[in-house]
Amino acid sequence: MPWSRIEHLLARNAPACHARLNPPADPAALREAEQEIGRPLPDGLAAWWRAADGVSPARPALGETPFRLFPYGCDPYPVEDALRRRKEYLCSMRDTVPQPLADALEVWLARCGQDRAGTYYPHDVTPLWLPQWLPVGGDAMGGGLFVDLRAGDQYGCVVRHGTTSHGPEPSWPNIETLLAHVADTLEELGGDGD
Repeated sequence: MPWSRIEHLLARNAPACHARLNPPADPAALREAEQEIGRPLPDGLAAWWRAADGVSPARPALGETPFRLFPYGCDPYPVEDALRRRKEYLCSMRDTVPQPLADALEVWLARCGQDRAGTYYPHDVTPLWLPQWLPVGGDAMGGGLFVDLRAGDQYGCVVRHGTTSHGPEPSWPNIETLLAHVADTLEELGGDGD
């Protein structure tokens, strides 16, 4: 699994970053996540969280830029943070929609929830958050990465999102590919070829 490569590379080349890795997620938290979302987690995502429950927040020294493990300046979320962020995004969206449009929003969410994973809406005036999207990493500025848990051959794909939009297509086909990308990048940076 790519995660074991990441752990090894961090332990060898970046011990301070390695120290931020959380222990494995509690299996009960994974079951709770599946219950809350109403669908199973992709195997790779569940395996990753069983290996490490995200990272602890970075606490850089004054003037220092924190190292973020994931691309786009993101750090991996623990399961609890992923569920909390998902709930915040959904509540924020529903709280900001004018009451006369609330029913139309729910119809839109239901329709888009039936679309296949990997289907996005770049031409919509306001990007909204679907209940089937689960954040897996954040950039501490409102953006991050999510996995698309809708049905289809791209189930579990990883997509970048910002505060005002989301990617028009997946950045990685699954969490395993993202983790392999991170491991490859760490190897290049650290010169660790073993």
